[in-house]
This record gives sequence, C-alpha cells and structure tokens, in this order.
Amino acid sequence: MKKTLLILFLALSTISSVANAKGDNDVVYVWGASVSFKDSVVYFTEIQPVEGVSLIKGSGFLPHRQYYAYELKDYMSFKEGKPGRTSVIYFSKKRSKLEKKEKQIKFKLVEREGKTVRYLGDKFKFTKP
Repeated sequence: MKKTLLILFLALSTISSVANAKGDNDVVYVWGASVSFKDSVVYFTEIQPVEGVSLIKGSGFLPHRQYYAYELKDYMSFKEGKPGRTSVIYFSKKRSKLEKKEKQIKFKLVEREGKTVRYLGDKFKFTKP
C-alpha cells in the first residue's frame, strides 16, 4: 500500500511539474555529485548550462529533476564501473549560486569528513530529458 501511494505521488508530482512549467525557456545551471558510503572518493560534475529548461512557476523546482540524478547514477554505474552510488543534483538560474553551493559542500566533504573530491570533467554532460 505504501509503495502504491509513493508511486502515485511521484506520478502526480511529475505530471504537475510539466503542467506548471513556465512557458519561457531559459538556461538553468545544473551540478551533480556522486557519493558512496563505502568509498572515500566523491565525484563532482562540472557546473553545466542546460538550455531550453524552465523552472516550475511558484515552486522554482526543476521539472524532471530526478532524471538528471538518474542520468549521473547510470553514468557512474555503466561508464565508470562504480555501481551503488547515490547521485544528487543541484540547480539554479544563477551560476554563482551553484559555485557557492559547490564550495560549501566540497568544504564539508573534504575538511569535515575526510573525503577526496574528483571531477568528471567533460566526460559527463547533463542532457535535457
């Protein structure tokens, strides 16, 4: 029953995301991190512009944001041979906001948790779903 409600909620939120998207398409910047509790290395993507994407009016969320995280997770599993990692994404219309967030997270991971950060460079690109 709980799984059914969760699936229903996700489906409805995805449908409402599409329905409430603004009509004007902008550039949204996306940045991601791939983490594993079994590994001391955290992989960061570069901050990348994704064109033709609009944030949802009212909430400011990125439509289909879960697909961007799945895209990074699949890349890490199949291309880098590192399955079982958790992938998170951050997004903003302002690149400077993401640069600040990246710096904060990197500080927390390196200084406080002793992790090593590696960048994927141009090997990985987010694509609009």
